[in-house]
Amino acid sequence: MISIDVPIPADGTGQLPADVFLPERLPAPVVVVRTPYGTPALWPEAEVLAGAGAAVVLQDLRGRYRSAGTFSAGADESADGHAALDWIARQSWSDGTSLLYGTAYEAYAAWCAADHPSVRGVVSRQPWPPGVIAVDEELWWRTELGTGRHPRPGLYDLAAARDPGLRGVLADPANWPVAIGPWPPTPGSWKAQERRALTRVRAARVPTLHLGSWYCGSAGTSLRQAALARQATVVMGGWASPLTHRLQQECAIEVPDEPDPSDLALSWLATAAAKGDPREVTGDLLLTLGADRWHEANPLPPAGPTLEPVPVLPRARRHTLRHDPGDPYPSLPHSADLSVLAGRDDVVRLTARPPARWHGAARLRCEVTAEAPTELVATLVHERPGGTRVRLCDGTAPLTTGTQEVEVRLAPVAAELPEGHLLHLELTAGRHPRHRAPSRSLTLTFDLDPDTALLLPRPRKEIP
Repeated sequence: MISIDVPIPADGTGQLPADVFLPERLPAPVVVVRTPYGTPALWPEAEVLAGAGAAVVLQDLRGRYRSAGTFSAGADESADGHAALDWIARQSWSDGTSLLYGTAYEAYAAWCAADHPSVRGVVSRQPWPPGVIAVDEELWWRTELGTGRHPRPGLYDLAAARDPGLRGVLADPANWPVAIGPWPPTPGSWKAQERRALTRVRAARVPTLHLGSWYCGSAGTSLRQAALARQATVVMGGWASPLTHRLQQECAIEVPDEPDPSDLALSWLATAAAKGDPREVTGDLLLTLGADRWHEANPLPPAGPTLEPVPVLPRARRHTLRHDPGDPYPSLPHSADLSVLAGRDDVVRLTARPPARWHGAARLRCEVTAEAPTELVATLVHERPGGTRVRLCDGTAPLTTGTQEVEVRLAPVAAELPEGHLLHLELTAGRHPRHRAPSRSLTLTFDLDPDTALLLPRPRKEIP
């Protein structure tokens, strides 16, 4: 049976509607997804789960679609989630247990309610908030998904076409067609929400499935949450998703087809609903980028990893770049081929010759002299035979005026680059518009040891 627009009581707003899918045999455990993205896209998965014997409740979050109130990212998910689970547990078709599921912000909403006594498991895919805040991706999320009552698909591209390079909105958010909230984002923009989710993960005493993508800004969040969970299964792949990054026509990323993360999630939830051990369904799986090989291994980087220096070229210790605010170093779309930027001189490019293999967060260590405060961006770029270059990961560090010792911790990744490939470490003053570029001309001077400046974490021993 399927019931649409079922009212669920919520404090302060009256009711937050939901869609309910019931299996043939009742009472049943209940899979709950609380979403800001609209429930219709979830109906096919709900039907699959109902066919496997689980009831499913899909609820619009406060201030989204049919639900009353105002949506404020990160604000109301604990109280509203608990109210929904209280109501579900009282229904005659519920056996009193629930399983929480979600992608991106849905995963955050799930963790906020994970301490409810009815919860028996959580599936979290590419959770919000991301560990790496990229300006262009955050602007896209707020424009099309994260503000207002309904998504606005396609608005970001239309607005960006009128504001090439996003110069107008970065200077003044009022130039953008929708209100995007406090701007620009900073590393502390979502610290309170991040801590709330991590606290619930740490306290959870139920099985959890963590699905992450190395290509997503949430990779670090997925790994931190999985490391804290007590009964975690972890799968880290290279999946593309509308909620992680938008693949452009010029996509140069090789995204593997299998296994499908939705299939993994549904199998895990169906097994948990049937009172089986969901941890035996998927096992831990790890994709290494570059080789695009899957391993039956734990994707969590080792605690306290051994960092191994990788010699780079050129062998010079001193490097200089000059930033031009009229033509800042560009980031290009997430999935684009970066080889078109190879000729620019406003970058310090250090190159290592594989084979190279690492698992975790790479480091850059150097001395930097800056003429003015700015943000140093370090980017690892994989160059395949034939010249195609793709971004593997990046990291940032704030610079003050003057000379300072700097360590940049890049986003975690598992990579395996064979001989014939190249690994580039690119240093830039911002990376517009992914990372903010300085508004004035400036020079950065680097003093580094080419034998020890780039450090890669040694892979886990159990990875074959």
